[in-house]
Amino acid sequence: MSGLTKELQKLGFYCGIELIIYIQDTGVYTSLIIEGENYQDGINYDFYKQTFYPHYLNRITIYGEHLSPAQLIERVEIYLTNREKFIEERNSNL
Repeated sequence: MSGLTKELQKLGFYCGIELIIYIQDTGVYTSLIIEGENYQDGINYDFYKQTFYPHYLNRITIYGEHLSPAQLIERVEIYLTNREKFIEERNSNL
């Protein structure tokens, strides 16, 4: 198992294909997706959120494109920290 896969699993992602696809379900219809693509200088990653609405067009929010593994981990950690803060604030207002 690669170091990247271990790091992403610690952050809650499931490995679809090692070094190529990772997914974390964040809601009934929403997933965080990481896709790797081979380039001459190695694998670069795209990080995005996709919402699969049952009766509407899907929605994609891109958080990073063509990221190195180190940039990817940093971007994912920032996203998850911000998401956690948002959820805490939302819950405290209920």
